[in-house]
Amino acid sequence: MQPVSWPASFEFCSQLYLLHKSQNKLKVLLLLAFATRIPSLLCDKSGICLNNRKGYNRSPIARLKKGGRTVAQLDFDLSGYTVSYQEERIPLLAKEYALLQFLYSHRGQTFSREQLLDRVWPMEYPVERTVDDHIYRLRKKLRPWSTRIFLNTVRGYGYSLTVKEPDLRNPSMQDTELQAQMRQLMNKYLMYGQCKSMITLAGQQDLLGFELPPSHLIFIRYVQADIAWFLTDNEFPLSSKIYYLLHFYLYFYHEPKKCLDYFERTIAANIGPEDHQRELRILNIIGLYTDNGRVEEDLSRVKAAYEAVREAGGDLDIFNVHIKMAEMYVHLGADNLPEAERCAGEVERMLAETPYLREICTYHGLKGRMLLRQGKRAEAAAALNYGIEVGEMTHNVPLIVGSIRETLVFLEQRVQDPQLHSQFSAKYAEYNRNVQLDAYKAPIEEKIESILNAV
Repeated sequence: MQPVSWPASFEFCSQLYLLHKSQNKLKVLLLLAFATRIPSLLCDKSGICLNNRKGYNRSPIARLKKGGRTVAQLDFDLSGYTVSYQEERIPLLAKEYALLQFLYSHRGQTFSREQLLDRVWPMEYPVERTVDDHIYRLRKKLRPWSTRIFLNTVRGYGYSLTVKEPDLRNPSMQDTELQAQMRQLMNKYLMYGQCKSMITLAGQQDLLGFELPPSHLIFIRYVQADIAWFLTDNEFPLSSKIYYLLHFYLYFYHEPKKCLDYFERTIAANIGPEDHQRELRILNIIGLYTDNGRVEEDLSRVKAAYEAVREAGGDLDIFNVHIKMAEMYVHLGADNLPEAERCAGEVERMLAETPYLREICTYHGLKGRMLLRQGKRAEAAAALNYGIEVGEMTHNVPLIVGSIRETLVFLEQRVQDPQLHSQFSAKYAEYNRNVQLDAYKAPIEEKIESILNAV
């Protein structure tokens, strides 16, 4: 019997669910790898609710609003079957967790016991009393939040979950100066590459009395590699998300030709906020021509990027270290080691003055690959591992995976080192399992194409 290929299994899930519903005596057992997490996109499409013992926790930070006011927000952690509200965390059993998450995702809607059995126990045959028992236990466990979270009984029908708006917003929500200061703080964290700090702060907006702009919220989704959200969200315009979809594709997959095509078409169409357009045009596209064997075009873009920074009169000086690392990438791709080494020295001087985590991670990946090409294996391994260590400090998943993938490509195309290749293959495989990179490749391509074709 062949295993199911999940990335192509939307139709399979749908047919399986229909078969399950039509054959009362049919029982189906799905055997999943221990660490496998079926993408939520599949479950949403098929109507099947599956809970794995081990999953990848993204600690969602989405703001829940109603009429411009914040409502109670629960954060769900699948890895430990826990739910959190503000600073308090409550452990649940697997089916309690699944039931609460379903009702919370459809808050305000009423479901019959049969509907809840179908959605939370789709492959089992419990009695209706099972739902009542789980609701009873949830009410007991959620008692500390009983003034904000309500599990309602609709007599003769079923249950619903509702949340209560605060009677009074924190006064600081109206303090424009404080709101501006919090945005400045988030921008500082962004500059330093402290994504974990951003995630933590974003999760405490209600408690601290501030509200983040959409740009920060979308960025936090990006660094957590919440690909499903980017593919399914309808609240934010697609133009605000294509920049991040492009970088998912750039960092997660080795598709030089297709990636360059996506970037060129996006730049030509001027899609997205001005700062995103500028970064794509000046910074992000550099290196993609080298990946396609067109080094001279990249070197021309490097010169144009430096000129754009000079013309900005200091406003874009932060771009200099990025351009220098891109130039190093191009020279390394062209196997011009003296020029790559020259760039490395300049980057190190810049980073001594501005020790930003994101840039340190990227640079040490480049440095490690350069040292490998120079035959300095021990120094190369130390640099590569240090880069990944710093990347993990940032909690920026695309950044880490991108560095790992680029090193793997280098080891496959330029330098043969079975031990390092095995080490970095294992790292990539771990992120592939956790984030389901293979499963999301085609959906990301389809989403990018749909945005570009709509222009």
